[in-house]
Amino acid sequence: MYSDCATFEWTAGPCGPGGRAAVLKRFGGPEQLVLQAAPSPKIGCHDVLVRVHASSVNPIEWKMRAGLGLPHPIWRLLIGRHPVLGLDYSGVVIGVGSGVDRFRVGDEVFGARRLSGAYTERMAVRQASAIALKPATVAHAHAALVPFAGQIALACLRAGPRRGELTDARVLVIGASGGVGHLAVQMARRVFGAAHVVGVCSSRNAPFVLSCGAHEVIAYDRTPPEAIAAAHPQWAGGFDLIVDAVGDERYYSALAPNLLAPKGHYAAAALPAVSPDRPGEDARLSDLPKLLSRLIGRSISGRYTMITGLIGGLGGAADVADMARWLADGRLRPHEHAQFDLNQIAQAHQLSEAGRTVGKISIRMT
Repeated sequence: MYSDCATFEWTAGPCGPGGRAAVLKRFGGPEQLVLQAAPSPKIGCHDVLVRVHASSVNPIEWKMRAGLGLPHPIWRLLIGRHPVLGLDYSGVVIGVGSGVDRFRVGDEVFGARRLSGAYTERMAVRQASAIALKPATVAHAHAALVPFAGQIALACLRAGPRRGELTDARVLVIGASGGVGHLAVQMARRVFGAAHVVGVCSSRNAPFVLSCGAHEVIAYDRTPPEAIAAAHPQWAGGFDLIVDAVGDERYYSALAPNLLAPKGHYAAAALPAVSPDRPGEDARLSDLPKLLSRLIGRSISGRYTMITGLIGGLGGAADVADMARWLADGRLRPHEHAQFDLNQIAQAHQLSEAGRTVGKISIRMT
């Protein structure tokens, strides 16, 4: 424990004071992520110093890398000119500030950064942030798959008037085999005890989604969004919650009017796509009026929630602590699609960007 609240620097490490980090040199393709020695982390009074063992890839990170969603000058203002991307981490506490009372040196922890900073071997983390003790029975590579996507899934399941009270609810999850989706299916069934959970995914991934706890699966390569209501007339007005982790405009247009119960809610973890080949985060200036009109119109209805994630609306430390318990007792089982070392971060981004990830991709800090 350090004796005062002055900022101190970490000065040990075989790869330099701050170890290694994947730095984004400029907005663009995966090749813009360059591995280099990192500066010494500066640790404040209420910070813990974490030696990171693993991180993971979230789609928002490669969208951020490409400079999507905001003008580049605003991104640089938020995350710096040459930022270290990454949201999720799992590792070991190797230093604490004098004001830290939740953690001590040697604790295994996991959590999520607010905007960036986790593609590194050592980093400072505020003890009041989204961080919790990692269950001893869960490997770092698996724990790092959960924090950010899990918080998004929880926010979706708690959206609307039910606030997570789903014991008699019918829940439909779009994108049920992805990072957010497969956790949402597990939480809906195994944590909140939803009466009926339906997942939308490819036919190839249907067995996986069923293994996550879904009662039924809709294969989008066999039943497109426009045909779902007609193919399942018994579901008309029957779903209390629809979780959309994809952002395909066709799902909202086809499902919200036909499948939502009178007091049902539609929770979206992705912006509505502006065209079939461009996500909402890739909206151009000419697309903004249409995008804003959609979001405002849906929100006015009182039956739609857009989970922003990066700019607030998540549960933070309380959510991560809850997920630690669910990981420990087996109710939450994150799926690792592939594992890469930190020096392969570009390849990991390429795989995530291809859009066929089942679960999530982990990054090891070897």
